Amino acid sequence: MEHTLGPDDPRVRERAYRLWEEEGRPEHRHLDHWAQAAREIEEEDRRNSGGPRVNSPDAGLAVPDDPAARNQREAAEHLGQSTGPSDR
Repeated sequence: MEHTLGPDDPRVRERAYRLWEEEGRPEHRHLDHWAQAAREIEEEDRRNSGGPRVNSPDAGLAVPDDPAARNQREAAEHLGQSTGPSDR
């Protein structure tokens, strides 16, 4: 069973506090820091559990996929050509 990070998770609380301090203790950013801390810890947990990482080939995501690179790749696929080293 997978652990879900909740409001009482001490790891998230400690990470969010550290992020807040690193940013100079700004006011009204607690939700941003909390969300960032939760994302970072979830990624670490995934990485440590051997599951697919965000932006990894196992996760099924193309990295990076900016519009210019996507247009070039789609045009090359349409013409049946290689777009570069990643297609080898």
